[in-house]
Amino acid sequence: MTINPVNGLAESIPVSQAPVIPAPGNNNHKPVSFSTLLFNGVNKINTLQSAARAQSEGFISGSPDIALNDVMVAQQKSSIALNLGIQVRNKMVSAYQEIMNMAV
Repeated sequence: MTINPVNGLAESIPVSQAPVIPAPGNNNHKPVSFSTLLFNGVNKINTLQSAARAQSEGFISGSPDIALNDVMVAQQKSSIALNLGIQVRNKMVSAYQEIMNMAV
């Protein structure tokens, strides 16, 4: 599944207008663009879902080094990350609609 509309939207913002956000946990405060932050967040969700799927498949196939509790924790992490991503998307759409309805 590709996410071209989101990536296309983030890439369509000119760099001069894109907000610059300091990278978290960085002492040198190197700025990060919003599109990079959004893209990294979607990639993190995808990574968590892939890891949960791999652990589930490993447990089902009978791998002795994967316990059921590890599979359940990975599934919950994946679910929480996806729900967070959906909520962030909903807030972004709401903010966009609010901006578009503003009178100029």
